[in-house]
Amino acid sequence: MENSKFYKLLFLEIVTLSLICAYFVIDSSDIYKWYVGNTTFTKQSPNCNLHKSACEVLLRDGSSIVLSIYPKNIPLMKSLKFSVKTKGIKLDKLQLKLYATNMNMGLTQATLKKIKPNLYEGYITLASCIQGGMIWNASIIANKPQKSLGATFEFKTK
Repeated sequence: MENSKFYKLLFLEIVTLSLICAYFVIDSSDIYKWYVGNTTFTKQSPNCNLHKSACEVLLRDGSSIVLSIYPKNIPLMKSLKFSVKTKGIKLDKLQLKLYATNMNMGLTQATLKKIKPNLYEGYITLASCIQGGMIWNASIIANKPQKSLGATFEFKTK
């Protein structure tokens, strides 16, 4: 009888320890990425200039993402407002990933929060570089329940 109680407690301890280890080893975002696969990105039209107007990207599922950056001159070392209007996307937040393509300036990330239906906003400050003439990519990611879609926008700074 006492032996049976020992094995039950041992089994319970092993299960508990396994669950704790799994909690620290497995990240929920990794499980989501495994489930939906890699994000499919669509690029903006090369004719669109974020310094002049908003740019729209039509995603593969028919939804769309429209990006505006304020102020329009897109200065370095000042807070920039990234405003995203969507059609066909009903999420509480979107991810923004920003990186330079002609020099490694690191990856800057922000969460774009829902301001009202189909409108998301967030703020980022771009790093300054002595090289000048930086080319930046802003990737907006919509992690939908069944798939992850994204739009990539390109702009330059002086």
